[in-house]
Amino acid sequence: MAPIHEFADADFTVRSWLDGTTFRVNRAKLGDGSHVFRDMFSCCDSNAGEANSQVLDLHEPGSALAVLLRLLHEPPPPPAQYLLEPIGEKVNTQLPVRYDAATAIPLPVLRLLLCLADKYALDPTVLESLGAHLLAHAPGDALTVYGLSLTLDMPYIASESSQYIVPLDWYSAEETKVIPSVPDYHNILRLQTFRVKALQDVLLREELFPHGYGRCSTHNASAESAWERTRLILASKIETNTDVAGEMESLVYIFQSCPTCSKAFTAAVQMLAYKCRRVPRRLDQLPSDC
Repeated sequence: MAPIHEFADADFTVRSWLDGTTFRVNRAKLGDGSHVFRDMFSCCDSNAGEANSQVLDLHEPGSALAVLLRLLHEPPPPPAQYLLEPIGEKVNTQLPVRYDAATAIPLPVLRLLLCLADKYALDPTVLESLGAHLLAHAPGDALTVYGLSLTLDMPYIASESSQYIVPLDWYSAEETKVIPSVPDYHNILRLQTFRVKALQDVLLREELFPHGYGRCSTHNASAESAWERTRLILASKIETNTDVAGEMESLVYIFQSCPTCSKAFTAAVQMLAYKCRRVPRRLDQLPSDC
């Protein structure tokens, strides 16, 4: 059968034992990029009778081999990375998007690539690039990324993706099946429970006029009443992904007619945003005793 594809500088043949599909490849690139191929070649070269063999049969379908061999010959660059602006005076506490998901390898293809990379022990630089592609999908499909990274023993990606997972009760039972074990499910539950309690505590402790500082003599009572009423309602509705400062900022219309109240309100919301950003949002930030 003619090769399905011939890579540059081909000097070796890889063949699918399952369907007979053949590939002309560069042997050195296979050995350089994979510990498994390196060990195979070392073992074969040590046997004089097999040293001249130029065909390697693998128990993989041709479609999987095509993906694996292209990965070894032409490793993909990492996805495009956004230039993140410093938070500065921004109030929003929502998570930034680090990578442009449109430039990332699609998840179904990436799943196959990662499984093959794990099976054939690919070079760490290739795994690092694939990990960046996987992480690029976390903001849009966090639970899938979390489950896949745990299955493939990628704890850094699991921890990074954990911050994008929305409340677990928003998912269906079928969707949560991507989480490989009960302890892994429980870890997310612990993180989200901790965040909700911590965010509630931050909100209920933050005063509009702390210690009377910046108090408005004209609108003091009405301003504090509006602040207190709103934060009590919000505290009962907080979820792990709630933008607490952003929700409180919706009160701005009440204070904008008074410069003194407006200044105090802006300062209070900014302080609230700062404190909320310090609340753990990833598994690796979770206190061990919680």
